Amino acid sequence: MMSMIKKGLQTLALTTLLASTSIYATDITVGGSTVSVDDRQDPGQGGWRYDINGMDVSWGADNTITVDVFTNFAKEDDRNRTYNNRSRSGQKRNKIIYGDLLIGANNDGSSDFNYAFSLGNLFGNWNTRFSQIERLNQTNGGLYAINGTTSAGQYHGYSRDKGSVFGNRTGSELNGGSSFWSVSDGKFSFSFNVGGIDAFKKATSLSLSWAMSCYNDAVHDTFALTRKNRPPTDVPEPTTVMLMLLALAGIVYSQKKKKGDFSA
Repeated sequence: MMSMIKKGLQTLALTTLLASTSIYATDITVGGSTVSVDDRQDPGQGGWRYDINGMDVSWGADNTITVDVFTNFAKEDDRNRTYNNRSRSGQKRNKIIYGDLLIGANNDGSSDFNYAFSLGNLFGNWNTRFSQIERLNQTNGGLYAINGTTSAGQYHGYSRDKGSVFGNRTGSELNGGSSFWSVSDGKFSFSFNVGGIDAFKKATSLSLSWAMSCYNDAVHDTFALTRKNRPPTDVPEPTTVMLMLLALAGIVYSQKKKKGDFSA
Protein backbone atom coordinates (compact mmCIF):
# COMPACT_ATOMS: atom_id res chain seq x y z
CA MET A 1 0.00 0.00 0.00
CA MET A 2 2.78 2.35 1.00
CA SER A 3 4.63 1.59 -2.24
CA MET A 4 1.55 2.43 -4.29
CA ILE A 5 1.12 5.76 -2.53
CA LYS A 6 4.78 6.59 -3.07
CA LYS A 7 4.60 5.78 -6.79
CA GLY A 8 1.39 7.77 -7.09
CA LEU A 9 3.03 10.79 -5.47
CA GLN A 10 6.01 10.54 -7.81
CA THR A 11 3.73 10.39 -10.85
CA LEU A 12 1.65 13.34 -9.67
CA ALA A 13 4.76 15.38 -8.94
CA LEU A 14 6.18 14.73 -12.41
CA THR A 15 2.85 15.53 -14.07
CA THR A 16 2.55 18.77 -12.10
CA LEU A 17 6.08 19.80 -13.01
CA LEU A 18 5.45 19.19 -16.69
CA ALA A 19 2.16 21.07 -16.56
CA SER A 20 3.85 23.99 -14.85
CA THR A 21 6.58 24.06 -17.50
CA SER A 22 4.01 24.04 -20.28
CA ILE A 23 1.85 26.75 -18.79
CA TYR A 24 4.67 29.20 -18.18
CA ALA A 25 6.88 28.41 -21.17
CA THR A 26 5.84 31.56 -23.07
CA ASP A 27 5.61 34.10 -20.26
CA ILE A 28 7.16 37.48 -21.04
CA THR A 29 8.90 39.56 -18.40
CA VAL A 30 8.85 43.29 -19.09
CA GLY A 31 12.49 44.26 -19.24
CA GLY A 32 13.43 40.59 -19.47
CA SER A 33 14.95 38.36 -22.12
CA THR A 34 13.64 37.40 -25.54
CA VAL A 35 11.01 34.66 -25.80
CA SER A 36 11.04 32.38 -28.84
CA VAL A 37 7.91 30.74 -30.19
CA ASP A 38 7.82 27.91 -32.71
CA ASP A 39 5.27 28.27 -35.47
CA ARG A 40 2.22 26.30 -34.38
CA GLN A 41 0.51 26.35 -37.73
CA ASP A 42 0.97 23.82 -40.51
CA PRO A 43 3.19 24.85 -43.46
CA GLY A 44 0.14 26.17 -45.29
CA GLN A 45 -1.13 25.64 -48.79
CA GLY A 46 1.82 27.40 -50.38
CA GLY A 47 4.54 25.17 -48.97
CA TRP A 48 8.01 26.60 -48.44
CA ARG A 49 7.22 29.96 -50.09
CA TYR A 50 4.88 30.91 -47.26
CA ASP A 51 6.28 28.92 -44.39
CA ILE A 52 6.67 30.76 -41.08
CA ASN A 53 9.32 29.15 -38.91
CA GLY A 54 8.89 31.06 -35.67
CA MET A 55 8.74 34.35 -33.81
CA ASP A 56 10.99 36.08 -31.25
CA VAL A 57 9.42 38.60 -28.85
CA SER A 58 10.91 40.92 -26.24
CA TRP A 59 9.52 43.77 -24.14
CA GLY A 60 12.37 46.04 -23.10
CA ALA A 61 12.73 48.05 -19.90
CA ASP A 62 12.15 51.21 -21.97
CA ASN A 63 8.76 49.77 -23.09
CA THR A 64 9.95 49.01 -26.61
CA ILE A 65 8.47 45.80 -27.94
CA THR A 66 10.48 44.00 -30.60
CA VAL A 67 9.02 41.22 -32.74
CA ASP A 68 10.98 39.20 -35.29
CA VAL A 69 9.05 36.84 -37.57
CA PHE A 70 11.10 34.26 -39.44
CA THR A 71 9.44 33.37 -42.72
CA ASN A 72 10.36 32.21 -46.21
CA PHE A 73 7.89 34.82 -47.44
CA ALA A 74 10.52 37.47 -46.69
CA LYS A 75 13.12 35.77 -48.84
CA GLU A 76 13.86 37.03 -52.31
CA ASP A 77 14.71 35.35 -55.60
CA ASP A 78 14.96 36.48 -59.20
CA ARG A 79 11.40 35.52 -60.11
CA ASN A 80 9.38 36.35 -56.97
CA ARG A 81 10.87 39.20 -55.02
CA THR A 82 9.17 38.81 -51.65
CA TYR A 83 6.21 37.27 -53.53
CA ASN A 84 4.46 40.59 -53.99
CA ASN A 85 3.18 39.35 -57.36
CA ARG A 86 4.29 42.23 -59.53
CA SER A 87 3.24 41.98 -63.14
CA ARG A 88 5.79 42.09 -65.98
CA SER A 89 5.02 45.73 -66.61
CA GLY A 90 6.01 46.53 -63.04
CA GLN A 91 2.55 47.55 -61.85
CA LYS A 92 1.43 46.57 -58.38
CA ARG A 93 -1.24 43.89 -58.27
CA ASN A 94 -3.74 43.30 -55.51
CA LYS A 95 -2.51 39.90 -54.46
CA ILE A 96 -0.32 38.59 -51.68
CA ILE A 97 1.36 41.22 -49.51
CA TYR A 98 2.63 41.65 -45.96
CA GLY A 99 -0.06 41.71 -43.29
CA ASP A 100 -0.20 43.89 -40.16
CA LEU A 101 1.16 42.73 -36.83
CA LEU A 102 -2.04 42.32 -34.80
CA ILE A 103 -1.67 43.07 -31.10
CA GLY A 104 -3.84 42.45 -28.06
CA ALA A 105 -3.05 44.21 -24.78
CA ASN A 106 -5.59 42.79 -22.34
CA ASN A 107 -6.11 42.34 -18.61
CA ASP A 108 -9.34 40.35 -18.62
CA GLY A 109 -8.05 36.98 -19.79
CA SER A 110 -9.09 37.57 -23.40
CA SER A 111 -6.90 37.48 -26.51
CA ASP A 112 -8.75 40.12 -28.54
CA PHE A 113 -6.76 42.35 -30.87
CA ASN A 114 -7.14 46.02 -29.97
CA TYR A 115 -3.94 47.40 -31.57
CA ALA A 116 -1.95 46.79 -34.72
CA PHE A 117 1.39 47.68 -36.20
CA SER A 118 0.07 48.86 -39.55
CA LEU A 119 2.38 48.95 -42.55
CA GLY A 120 0.54 51.91 -44.01
CA ASN A 121 -1.84 52.37 -46.91
CA LEU A 122 -2.16 49.39 -49.21
CA PHE A 123 -1.56 51.35 -52.40
CA GLY A 124 -0.66 54.84 -51.26
CA ASN A 125 3.11 54.63 -51.10
CA TRP A 126 5.84 52.62 -52.77
CA ASN A 127 7.77 52.20 -49.53
CA THR A 128 5.04 50.44 -47.58
CA ARG A 129 3.72 46.92 -48.08
CA PHE A 130 4.95 46.65 -51.65
CA SER A 131 8.43 47.98 -51.02
CA GLN A 132 11.21 45.90 -52.53
CA ILE A 133 14.06 48.36 -52.05
CA GLU A 134 15.23 50.53 -49.15
CA ARG A 135 13.14 48.63 -46.65
CA LEU A 136 15.38 49.00 -43.61
CA ASN A 137 13.77 50.75 -40.64
CA GLN A 138 10.71 51.95 -42.51
CA THR A 139 8.70 54.64 -40.72
CA ASN A 140 5.69 54.63 -43.04
CA GLY A 141 3.86 52.26 -40.72
CA GLY A 142 3.25 52.56 -37.02
CA LEU A 143 1.24 51.58 -33.95
CA TYR A 144 -2.50 52.26 -34.07
CA ALA A 145 -5.57 51.43 -32.02
CA ILE A 146 -8.03 49.35 -34.05
CA ASN A 147 -11.75 48.70 -33.83
CA GLY A 148 -11.70 45.40 -35.68
CA THR A 149 -9.78 43.36 -38.21
CA THR A 150 -10.01 42.43 -41.88
CA SER A 151 -9.59 38.77 -42.72
CA ALA A 152 -7.82 37.23 -45.67
CA GLY A 153 -11.19 36.10 -46.98
CA GLN A 154 -12.63 39.60 -46.83
CA TYR A 155 -9.56 41.16 -48.44
CA HIS A 156 -9.20 38.72 -51.32
CA GLY A 157 -12.87 37.86 -51.75
CA TYR A 158 -12.38 34.19 -50.89
CA SER A 159 -15.51 32.07 -50.75
CA ARG A 160 -14.08 30.52 -47.56
CA ASP A 161 -13.03 33.00 -44.91
CA LYS A 162 -9.61 32.79 -43.30
CA GLY A 163 -7.84 34.40 -40.38
CA SER A 164 -7.36 38.11 -39.65
CA VAL A 165 -4.48 39.87 -41.42
CA PHE A 166 -5.15 43.63 -41.24
CA GLY A 167 -6.18 45.95 -38.42
CA ASN A 168 -8.93 48.50 -39.05
CA ARG A 169 -7.23 51.62 -37.73
CA THR A 170 -8.91 54.26 -35.61
CA GLY A 171 -7.37 57.58 -34.63
CA SER A 172 -3.82 58.73 -35.26
CA GLU A 173 -0.51 56.94 -34.85
CA LEU A 174 0.50 56.28 -31.24
CA ASN A 175 3.95 57.36 -30.10
CA GLY A 176 4.78 58.53 -33.60
CA GLY A 177 8.42 58.38 -34.60
CA SER A 178 9.15 55.40 -32.35
CA SER A 179 7.91 52.65 -34.66
CA PHE A 180 10.05 50.88 -37.26
CA TRP A 181 9.86 47.84 -39.46
CA SER A 182 12.33 46.15 -41.76
CA VAL A 183 12.77 43.09 -43.92
CA SER A 184 15.98 41.13 -44.25
CA ASP A 185 16.47 37.82 -45.98
CA GLY A 186 14.05 35.51 -44.22
CA LYS A 187 13.10 37.85 -41.36
CA PHE A 188 10.39 40.45 -40.86
CA SER A 189 11.06 42.76 -37.89
CA PHE A 190 8.88 45.19 -35.92
CA SER A 191 9.91 47.62 -33.19
CA PHE A 192 7.49 49.97 -31.40
CA ASN A 193 7.26 51.78 -28.10
CA VAL A 194 4.16 51.41 -25.89
CA GLY A 195 5.22 53.72 -23.05
CA GLY A 196 2.42 55.95 -21.79
CA ILE A 197 -0.37 53.81 -23.28
CA ASP A 198 -2.71 52.78 -20.47
CA ALA A 199 -3.81 49.50 -22.04
CA PHE A 200 -0.21 48.28 -22.14
CA LYS A 201 0.51 49.58 -18.63
CA LYS A 202 -2.39 47.57 -17.22
CA ALA A 203 -2.09 44.54 -19.48
CA THR A 204 -1.60 41.12 -17.93
CA SER A 205 -1.33 39.41 -21.31
CA LEU A 206 0.01 40.20 -24.77
CA SER A 207 -1.41 38.58 -27.91
CA LEU A 208 0.41 38.70 -31.25
CA SER A 209 -0.47 37.45 -34.72
CA TRP A 210 1.14 37.89 -38.12
CA ALA A 211 0.45 36.47 -41.56
CA MET A 212 0.76 37.42 -45.20
CA SER A 213 -2.51 38.54 -46.79
CA CYS A 214 -3.25 35.07 -48.15
CA TYR A 215 -3.06 33.56 -44.64
CA ASN A 216 -1.50 30.43 -46.08
CA ASP A 217 0.57 30.37 -42.92
CA ALA A 218 0.46 32.38 -39.72
CA VAL A 219 2.12 32.64 -36.34
CA HIS A 220 0.31 33.70 -33.19
CA ASP A 221 0.44 33.28 -29.44
CA THR A 222 -0.77 34.85 -26.19
CA PHE A 223 1.81 35.55 -23.51
CA ALA A 224 1.25 36.08 -19.79
CA LEU A 225 3.04 39.26 -18.67
CA THR A 226 5.09 39.72 -15.53
CA ARG A 227 6.88 42.86 -14.42
CA LYS A 228 10.09 43.06 -12.46
CA ASN A 229 9.91 44.01 -8.77
CA ARG A 230 6.19 43.28 -8.69
CA PRO A 231 5.26 40.15 -6.71
CA PRO A 232 2.45 38.01 -8.12
CA THR A 233 -0.96 38.63 -6.58
CA ASP A 234 -1.87 34.94 -6.56
CA VAL A 235 0.22 31.82 -6.10
CA PRO A 236 0.08 29.90 -9.40
CA GLU A 237 -1.98 26.74 -9.12
CA PRO A 238 0.81 24.35 -10.22
CA THR A 239 3.04 25.69 -7.44
CA THR A 240 0.28 25.18 -4.89
CA VAL A 241 -0.24 21.60 -6.00
CA MET A 242 3.49 20.95 -5.84
CA LEU A 243 3.67 22.24 -2.25
CA MET A 244 0.73 20.04 -1.26
CA LEU A 245 2.41 17.01 -2.82
CA LEU A 246 5.65 17.71 -1.00
CA ALA A 247 3.78 18.07 2.29
CA LEU A 248 1.92 14.81 1.70
CA ALA A 249 5.17 13.05 0.84
CA GLY A 250 6.63 14.30 4.10
CA ILE A 251 3.68 12.95 6.08
CA VAL A 252 3.94 9.55 4.39
CA TYR A 253 7.68 9.41 5.08
CA SER A 254 7.16 10.39 8.71
CA GLN A 255 4.50 7.72 9.24
CA LYS A 256 6.68 5.10 7.58
CA LYS A 257 9.64 6.03 9.82
CA LYS A 258 7.49 5.86 12.96
CA LYS A 259 6.23 2.42 11.97
CA GLY A 260 9.79 1.23 11.40
CA ASP A 261 10.93 2.52 14.80
CA PHE A 262 7.97 0.81 16.54
CA SER A 263 8.70 -2.51 14.86
CA ALA A 264 12.32 -2.31 15.93
